[in-house]
Amino acid sequence: MNEYVLNMQQVSVGSKRCKNILSIENFAVRPGELVAVLGPNGAGKSTLLRTINLLQPYRGEMQLFGQDIRNANKTLLRRRSALVFQETLLLDDNVFNNVARVLKFRGTPTHKIKQKVHTALETFGCDHLANRSARSLSGGEAKRVCIACGLVADSELLLLDEPSASLDVGIRAQMIEKIRQWAEARRSAVILVSHNFTDILHFAERAIALFNGRIVQDDKLEMLIRRPANEQLARLVGMDNIIPCQVERSNRDYWIKLANGVGFLYPGEVKTPITACCLSGDAFYLDDTSSLAQHQPSSVMIEGLVERVLHGIGTYTIWVKVGEQTLIARVPRSHISNNVHRHQPIKLGFNPTDAHFI
Repeated sequence: MNEYVLNMQQVSVGSKRCKNILSIENFAVRPGELVAVLGPNGAGKSTLLRTINLLQPYRGEMQLFGQDIRNANKTLLRRRSALVFQETLLLDDNVFNNVARVLKFRGTPTHKIKQKVHTALETFGCDHLANRSARSLSGGEAKRVCIACGLVADSELLLLDEPSASLDVGIRAQMIEKIRQWAEARRSAVILVSHNFTDILHFAERAIALFNGRIVQDDKLEMLIRRPANEQLARLVGMDNIIPCQVERSNRDYWIKLANGVGFLYPGEVKTPITACCLSGDAFYLDDTSSLAQHQPSSVMIEGLVERVLHGIGTYTIWVKVGEQTLIARVPRSHISNNVHRHQPIKLGFNPTDAHFI
């Protein structure tokens, strides 16, 4: 087995209007790996998938399934992968024939096609649509059929562009989970593009962040969420608190001064210059004498006024005014002994090692 199903080196895509629609220094995917792609509109996410599927002219070096594209049969390589477009692209035929045609193009024996098509349609909740005209489908039905078309051939590499688009909120997570299970059962690698952050959380362990056609971070998903590479990415992933700050060197430590007047020693290394401190809402605990949260001697303590409280399932989300800044804390109910009310004073703590600087 090849070490990589995809290996891109110094790959770029341009046009007359924009020289760098895509500029990928290095991106590789191993067999069976599930990778999510994050980025704002216009970042180059769909262009990346089309380039990998050999539908987009590019410059640079790319290998698919261990073969150099320059010396390979592109049609045969393309058939070893599958691209599910963001748009619902179906032929003017019934649903069964749309899915079956994918297998016919790939030379699947006729006696195997029927079972494969029905398995794919049943898996993605559209077996009952087999004899329906593709033109008569709703947006959500058409999307599920497109997913079945993309996955029916058991391709080694799946390229999914917004697979949950047009789906009802109630079945999005179910469809993403079925795609994940289908891919894992077949050891297919998947590159998933989605604006729906819940899709990504439920799907991939690794993610890349794409801005202006460039990969700004390639990391475990948890690291990308909690320790984003820059402020743009921090805002994209919904970082709860992005606080302007300054840093001063103090012996072996760094003195961090937040814009809300809070200061603390950071015991680790800080790569300067920095402009902001990122703190996830779940980094905070309520400083309550009867709280179950453990008060650490090195904790940073913050005092403020409660602006708003959202009582979630098992968690309080608390907006706290500290100086000119409003912080968001998410605290387990089990760590709060008394009810928290608007306009009352509150004291929060966090471990300085949970701070991330950008």
